[in-house]
Amino acid sequence: MQSVVLERLRETLQSSDSLCFKNLNDSIQSAQPHTHSQQVPSSQTSSVQKSQTMPPQRGQSKAGQTSCLKQMDIGVFFGLRPLKEKEKEAESGPTEPGASFVPTLGENSRQRRQRRDRQRTSKNDTTGNTSQGTVIADSSDTVNAQGEARRGGSRGSRRRRWNRGNTGGEVGLLRCPFYKKIPGTKFAIDAFRYGEIEGITAYFLTHFHSDHYDGLTKNSTFPIYCNRITGNLVKNKLKVAEQCVHILPMNTLVTVEGVGVILLDANHCPGAAMLLFFLPNGETVLHTGDFRADPSMEDYPELLGCRVQTLYLDTTYCSPKYTFPRQQEVINFAASTAFELVTLNPHTLVVCGSYSVGKEKVFLTVADILGSKVCLSRDKYNTMCCLESEEVRTHITTDWKAAQVHVLPMMQLTFKKLQDHLARFSGQYDQLVAFKPTGWTFSEQVESVEDIQPEIHGNISIYGIPYSEHSSFLELKRFVQWLQPLKIIPTVNNGSWASRKAMEKCFSEWLMETKAKL
Repeated sequence: MQSVVLERLRETLQSSDSLCFKNLNDSIQSAQPHTHSQQVPSSQTSSVQKSQTMPPQRGQSKAGQTSCLKQMDIGVFFGLRPLKEKEKEAESGPTEPGASFVPTLGENSRQRRQRRDRQRTSKNDTTGNTSQGTVIADSSDTVNAQGEARRGGSRGSRRRRWNRGNTGGEVGLLRCPFYKKIPGTKFAIDAFRYGEIEGITAYFLTHFHSDHYDGLTKNSTFPIYCNRITGNLVKNKLKVAEQCVHILPMNTLVTVEGVGVILLDANHCPGAAMLLFFLPNGETVLHTGDFRADPSMEDYPELLGCRVQTLYLDTTYCSPKYTFPRQQEVINFAASTAFELVTLNPHTLVVCGSYSVGKEKVFLTVADILGSKVCLSRDKYNTMCCLESEEVRTHITTDWKAAQVHVLPMMQLTFKKLQDHLARFSGQYDQLVAFKPTGWTFSEQVESVEDIQPEIHGNISIYGIPYSEHSSFLELKRFVQWLQPLKIIPTVNNGSWASRKAMEKCFSEWLMETKAKL
């Protein structure tokens, strides 16, 4: 039916130089009385989608206000703007950074080629401006972010990937955002997914989490700079060639391509490091990677002995709603709860959730207070051996019956799967308590460990504990106010204007509050 309607429109247009939009609309509706969505031919689909996703422009006319349009303006029916407005826009260029032209049906090949050239030039200009000067907060003058960046991730935003198409319409490599590069150097941070980046000769990896090493494979030939623990994981888990992995010591000033670098403990996961750069121009830059800010960092002699001008900040929880207990409080809660339950019923099996790397502090502390070993899968066991810690090695085993503390993947901490797991050891245990440590799920609900309540189903209890390896909002505030950087560049949740603006406001208020106290 759609093809018949379009054919009728085409014949009508050929017999007349102009057509009233109202009559055209009435004709379509009478032919398809029950159709609420328009099926657009493939030749026009991409144009319509681009138009629908464009932000509203000032002075834009609504299609319903047009009384009589030219033959070529049939595109208005499909959501496009009138041709006259497009011609004006084509002459003046896009009104906002990132705005794209929408091709009209009346363009010839030369006009389309010229339009594409103008659009490509506009995008390049916008990109250049973004990569050179975008910061979210400046202690003296706040600057608005101009470029769309990734998300997480958050992690959950986890993130937008920038693709660049070539003239043949093919999609090329992902484009590395500016906040993953250190200006004045040839360094990129956690940027392996973008392939070989022009102008970059040293690729730093802050820690071994997949959203940071994504893109690394056994065939990678990047010169990778990281600490020993992360290097062990890269070589053993990803099978990256040893000659590509350059190990840097912790808390020691080293020189990489003429730039001073110090790796500092990020209090995130095993091997996680913050990167402190001393640039040749005298500027000092701190990249936190993923980190959990802690008052102990205020005693780092490396940070006490310098003034950080630019801070690349992990802003996973940079919102006032994310207020949760300190990490050690949560660890103590899990350990004391497990001890109490096992004391009341010695036949209680304790389960802790974990990722490939992370949450180790919880299950190691619980096992220590119970005087038990920790049982891990063979893969997790091999991962833990990469930590090169004799203390850890003496606490772990792969014999499930030899340990009262079991570590399972986070996704397996459901009542059904835990019931199945308990059934495997029915001869030893008749009750199971599980700890699910994650900051994502519980951060908005729990401000104190006293608020933590278990979910109970029969003989299975699951405690969702607000244990995060990222900084809470108040911890970020304290860290920034102590460090007092001149610029703050967020590395997470920076993919929308609203999010950037909210973080910019926080940064400015924090720094102004600090100045007011001086």
